[in-house]
Amino acid sequence: MAKNCKKIWRTLVGLGFAACGISKVLGVDIQAKRFAQLNWSESNMKTLGGAQIAGATMLSCKKTSRLGALLLASSALCLLVTGLKHNRKEELAIDSFGIFAALSILFSKKCKK
Repeated sequence: MAKNCKKIWRTLVGLGFAACGISKVLGVDIQAKRFAQLNWSESNMKTLGGAQIAGATMLSCKKTSRLGALLLASSALCLLVTGLKHNRKEELAIDSFGIFAALSILFSKKCKK
């Protein structure tokens, strides 16, 4: 049962990060405004979005899931630190949750067969 819960959690985290990454790559208005307020270029936004899509994709494969989780945690940490520097308190909760979710996958124990 725990194995199924881990798969479901990994899928949910992957879908959440993939959706955020896709919105960045497509330049959705809310993302463009956020990154402009953080003084990041559109290219930086799309690069981070691509990294989130890649990390979410890596979560779907057992062999690359830890690397994907590390990539997702680092992208969320990057946004968290930048948000702190620019005093963007309204986004800190979502970035913190992203870090927590990715790290929970990174440090989860492997299931025994």
